[in-house]
Amino acid sequence: MRILLLCHAFNSLTQRLFVELNEQGFEISVEFDINDETSEQAVNLFQPDLIIAPYLKREIPQSIWKKTICLIVHPGIIGDRGPSSLDWAILNELDEWGVTVLQANSEMDAGDIWASVNFPMRAASKASLYRNEVTEAAIEAVHLAVKKFRQLDSSPLPLNRAQAKGQWQAPIQQNDRAIDWDKDSTDTILKKIRSADGYPGVKQVLFEREIFL
Repeated sequence: MRILLLCHAFNSLTQRLFVELNEQGFEISVEFDINDETSEQAVNLFQPDLIIAPYLKREIPQSIWKKTICLIVHPGIIGDRGPSSLDWAILNELDEWGVTVLQANSEMDAGDIWASVNFPMRAASKASLYRNEVTEAAIEAVHLAVKKFRQLDSSPLPLNRAQAKGQWQAPIQQNDRAIDWDKDSTDTILKKIRSADGYPGVKQVLFEREIFL
């Protein structure tokens, strides 16, 4: 089976998926999602049976997902939608979070569910959670989704029929995690910094200099 990994960058999760799917005998190609034309050309040249998007910063063009099933690896529980999932999970001090593999459609993060794996949260930075708990859950969820995709009698679960606990969450802004040095406790300050690590950081002015914590 031919699988195209469509990604914004060849980050740690994409690298891990590339290695594991290769080891399972799949024919893998990687394409950077720079613009519609580049992605469309990659699909036309490689002719994948399945497209997996482990790390994107924009929506997959309709010209692609209408023709080939595209699975989005979303770092959130079933029903969670939006680009700041892990940030909000840290800020809201949730005990559990997860990764959902869903099918791309015309509505962001609202496609049919192919797989979902949850994990316990810990007090750690966003970067650490992403490289550990999120990555491990994503690998497991992708393997489940690919297995289901290869079974002729299997189909994904529509989001409106899933037991969705998540919801749409707006992109997080700097004022959502602004530090009040007079009122915030040490734990609150650390929570805000962890939610922004390593990008974009919490914007602050200290000693008359604008910095990102």
